[in-house]
Amino acid sequence: MQQSNRNDWNVRFEVTFYDNDSNKGSFREIKEVNIVYNDELEIENKLPFNNPANVEIKFLIWVVTLPIEKLTKLPHDYKDQKIKYYKESIEVLEVKKL
Repeated sequence: MQQSNRNDWNVRFEVTFYDNDSNKGSFREIKEVNIVYNDELEIENKLPFNNPANVEIKFLIWVVTLPIEKLTKLPHDYKDQKIKYYKESIEVLEVKKL
């Protein structure tokens, strides 16, 4: 049996949606997500994939290239014309080696 050389990490992060509803005013919605992330992903930054800090940096570089719907389920009213979603932010909460 061939053994994989993958270097897997679990990254727990949250995505915060900042929005404005014409009836309710400003509000935010936070979604927490877990993803298994590994060094097989092609990323230009060449930090070694050997500690949580480096994995977090590489993860954040990677997520900047993705549309937000690839990372988490969008809020149910994300496309509602009365609600304006201004920006999303991503914060890493925990990085654990698997």
